Amino acid sequence: MNRFNVAIAVAPALLLLWLFQRWDAKRPEPPGQVRNVVIFGALTCIPAGIIEVLETKLLGDEVVGFQGSFTNAFLIAAVTEETVKLLVVLIYLWKKPHFDEVMDGILYTAAASLGFALLENVLYSAANPVTGLVRAFTAVPLHAVASGIMGYSVGRAKFAKSGTVVWLAFGLMCAVAIHGTYDWALMSGGTFGFAKAEGGLIGLLEILPIVLVGGGVLRLLVRHAQKLDDVMLGDQPRPLPEPAPVQPAYAQPAYPGYGPPAYGAPAYPQPGYGPPAYGAPAYPQPGYGPPAYGQAPPPAGYPQPGYGQPPAGYGQPPAGYGQPPAGYAQPAYAQPPAGYGQPPAGYGQPPAGYAQPAYAQPPAGYPQPPIGYGPPPAGYPQPQPQPYAPQPTQAAAPGTLPVAPTPGAPYPPGDPRGPGFGS
Repeated sequence: MNRFNVAIAVAPALLLLWLFQRWDAKRPEPPGQVRNVVIFGALTCIPAGIIEVLETKLLGDEVVGFQGSFTNAFLIAAVTEETVKLLVVLIYLWKKPHFDEVMDGILYTAAASLGFALLENVLYSAANPVTGLVRAFTAVPLHAVASGIMGYSVGRAKFAKSGTVVWLAFGLMCAVAIHGTYDWALMSGGTFGFAKAEGGLIGLLEILPIVLVGGGVLRLLVRHAQKLDDVMLGDQPRPLPEPAPVQPAYAQPAYPGYGPPAYGAPAYPQPGYGPPAYGAPAYPQPGYGPPAYGQAPPPAGYPQPGYGQPPAGYGQPPAGYGQPPAGYAQPAYAQPPAGYGQPPAGYGQPPAGYAQPAYAQPPAGYPQPPIGYGPPPAGYPQPQPQPYAPQPTQAAAPGTLPVAPTPGAPYPPGDPRGPGFGS
């Protein structure tokens, strides 16, 4: 298959896909999603072809060829192919968040059909380039028109408050009717089974009006879908978000035997182990490991001094370290002078000759407190308490009540009821 055949097969589908995306330019869809739908639509050619072969064998040639291949055009070809395209949208895109417009139903359903038509046209062009060229202006647009009209119903079903199944069924019936009529005219040679076909030219002339009229209806539905989307989402355009810029990855300098430095303070290795740390070089232990930087290695046969063992007394302080030298005298610290810290004599006493102030006496006639106010005067006799001496009472005669004293009569002395008792 040469490049010309590939161009014939691919170019019409890509051109029509660009047209549908231009109609959806006000609120475009992610290019990756559209590409995936085209790929899934092309893959549906495989199950569709298997189903059509099984239906043909199951029904038999007589039923398939009935009335100028009416059964073959509508039931086997149209119903099967339009159903698998619809399933791509329902399974892959129905619940996607970016499927938020009626126009999206038209775009995605047409994209699935163009993927189907693209692969189908590649197979026809590989066999006969002339057939592929004719289909580029007939079959490929027919797939886009029939599925695009069905996509309008898919978009309405997506946002309908009720009747979702009715919208989907209606769209599928419209697509099958357009697709089936196209195939019936082509398969019957333009006679639709009512006369003997005299070639395919009549059928070819009949399918062109079908494509053109279907394209006009699709354009009207696209405009209506755009108006519905403006009412639902507003008249403002919604461009695709700009992708975030990718930060360049800067290469870290490589250090021999040592990984790239971590952010922050460098990790300093232990002295005598690993690469030298920043700053002073790491000095190895004497008599152990390779020679230090800047030192020549010992000659061959030169014994290592005390290999692995430090010399006697290594690391111990010398005798008398930290002690004062012999004869060193402790300095005599000065004593404080006599009376240091004591207050001076007479501190806190009034100065000599200081007289206490004589407080003024109240003037003559100054109001005196009333007589009897305050403590009693000197020599005032204190009242002495009298002991209580109970008086014998005369018992009442048997059977008589005690006689109550006459009101106002004096009580006998010592009677508790008398005046002054206990007061």
